[in-house]
Amino acid sequence: MALIGTIRKNGWILIVAMALALGGFILMDVVSNSQRYSAADVNLLGKVAGAEIKRSEFETYQQLVYSDPKSNTYQVRNQAWTYFTEKAVIEQEAEALGLGVSKDELLDLQFGVNISPIITERFQNPDGQPNRAMLAGIKNAIETGQFSDPKNRAYWAVQEKEVVKARLQEKFVNAIGKGMYTPSWQAEMVFKENNERRDFRMVRIGYDKVKDEEAQVADSDYEALLSEYPHLYDQAEESRVVSYVTFDVVPTSADTAAVQAVSAKILADFRAAKEDSTFVIANEGFINNSYIPKDNFPAKIRDSVMTVPLGTILGPVLDKGEWRVIKVLDRKTLPDSVNARHILLRDATPENGAKADSLITLIKSGKARFDSLAMQVSADGGSARKGGDLGWFTNGAMVPEFNEVCFITGEQGKLYKVSSQFGWHIIEILGKKFIKNEASVKAAIINRRVEPSKPTQQAAKDKAVALIQQAKTIADLETLAGQQNIPFLSTPPLKINDYSAGALGVDEDAREIIRWAYGEDVKVGSVGGEVFAFGDPQGGYFDNKYVVAALKSIVPKGKTTVSLMKSLPEAQQRVKNLKKASILTSRLQNAGDISALAAQWTEGRVDTIRMGSFMQSSGEPRVAGVVFSLETGKVSEPIVGNNGIYVVQPLTDKTQQQMPADMTMFRRQVTSQSFNSVRTNMMKTLLQLYGVEDHRDRFW
Repeated sequence: MALIGTIRKNGWILIVAMALALGGFILMDVVSNSQRYSAADVNLLGKVAGAEIKRSEFETYQQLVYSDPKSNTYQVRNQAWTYFTEKAVIEQEAEALGLGVSKDELLDLQFGVNISPIITERFQNPDGQPNRAMLAGIKNAIETGQFSDPKNRAYWAVQEKEVVKARLQEKFVNAIGKGMYTPSWQAEMVFKENNERRDFRMVRIGYDKVKDEEAQVADSDYEALLSEYPHLYDQAEESRVVSYVTFDVVPTSADTAAVQAVSAKILADFRAAKEDSTFVIANEGFINNSYIPKDNFPAKIRDSVMTVPLGTILGPVLDKGEWRVIKVLDRKTLPDSVNARHILLRDATPENGAKADSLITLIKSGKARFDSLAMQVSADGGSARKGGDLGWFTNGAMVPEFNEVCFITGEQGKLYKVSSQFGWHIIEILGKKFIKNEASVKAAIINRRVEPSKPTQQAAKDKAVALIQQAKTIADLETLAGQQNIPFLSTPPLKINDYSAGALGVDEDAREIIRWAYGEDVKVGSVGGEVFAFGDPQGGYFDNKYVVAALKSIVPKGKTTVSLMKSLPEAQQRVKNLKKASILTSRLQNAGDISALAAQWTEGRVDTIRMGSFMQSSGEPRVAGVVFSLETGKVSEPIVGNNGIYVVQPLTDKTQQQMPADMTMFRRQVTSQSFNSVRTNMMKTLLQLYGVEDHRDRFW
């Protein structure tokens, strides 16, 4: 008690003690990081082209540009990383070539005639065009010193750098394009390849005709593939493969009954409620004003919603994993489609609302025609050219406000004014088609999803924990999974900064498994000592599944070797297929007779391809190459393909479209295709040339 009294009299002692304790934790973290990395590394995400990418600048950029809380964190970080690495490279290349962006050019890209795609994407009207009114307001605020909000100023400064980077990149690519040329011989060759045609017939014998255990693979088989393709599986960076077992968390019958009871209570309270909308909102439901067709209701109550008195509350009914409570508010027989025309005044301002009233007055008085005014003033260019006519459209095809007038409240031949996200609409309904003549229902709906309870989640987790306790190696894990009839799966090769783990998903939970796989103490064949929990992908506050993981293999960075190939699933499959191809070839009878081969392997099926093209190889380029190099009528030797072995026989001579006398346009087309390929792959190639030092895994 004396100590407590002393602290009360000297509160500063407690504050100092807490500060020292907090400082101690921070110091421990700093010391821990400094032991792993140097002081400079604590803020260093990476290096490229001599430029350092600082974590502080990276995170500031991410927070300013990607502020949507719904965004996937790792996708956003990847996009930000791409921006910083490309910016460093393009700035270096631009400086070497003397490329730049002047102040006037930058102003034009932000506010002028040639708006940057970056600005257009972020400041656009619903039709996809730049919102020039908003941009003019921002420009005026900057020029008059009223653009003073610190966050807005920081955002605009970062965005200017993005615009400059994009413009420099465009100039760089265009400079490369100016040096590209397609000679006549190349254009003629491409034209020939594109337009050559031939009929042929083919038999495919799939690799599934040989059992896996029959095709035992040895090192010599890998060595044979390696000698033929020495760089096929070169690795730019290390990757790792994780095998895993999943325990899905499935709601029990007790969980279902518990949610049913909650929904039954909601139904009872709903019946006693005085006001529908207030009750529905309070219980996270909704009132569907667009009217719902009968077939969109749960099967058990479809007939009831069409016959019960208005105001009846139905349910709870289980539908697609949710208990539903439904109150029937109204019924209408809606048209199947409507023909309407409109005049759109961009932006739903009071001034434009008054203008819409004036236009309606002119039309009603007969002083102006609807179609003429639409052509003159409508902001919807597509329909304006047709006098505002939108043609026939179905229920739900338009924005809700527009749709409600056309299908629910509006009458044919009358004029209506309604606002939407696009602005003010003047609408005239020209026609309605009633084909089905089926009533639809306006309803208030409250759903409650069936979710697994805490005991249900714990029961699934306990199974995963028990498996970890028994499985000491990956071989143990596979054996135990087989005994319990649980699928034993593997991820694709995972790189150190990946955030997607194949079927396990793309999120923080998947990232945790990747981080574990790259742990310093994790060895090939080892099983993770903890259960990995995966949250509900729909955002529910519960665990959706539990995963037990083991490190299957490490694919090292470097040139292709036999050991590297044996760690890659795609290389393993390819060598296995080559072995099967050898076995199949040895078993062929009457290899020169396609019909006999078909009788032996494909139950007589022979595929005949008419007007086949060299460019349409369907993933089998070897087959296409043989087809267009073989004499007419000759049967090929067995061709080793990706999906089996093939035997082909050309039926006709090759036909060729007449080559144009003037190849100028086609040469331009070939050049354009080559240029697009350069545009797509240029930055990837430059980054490989410069080399990227990537330390993101230290932080995330």
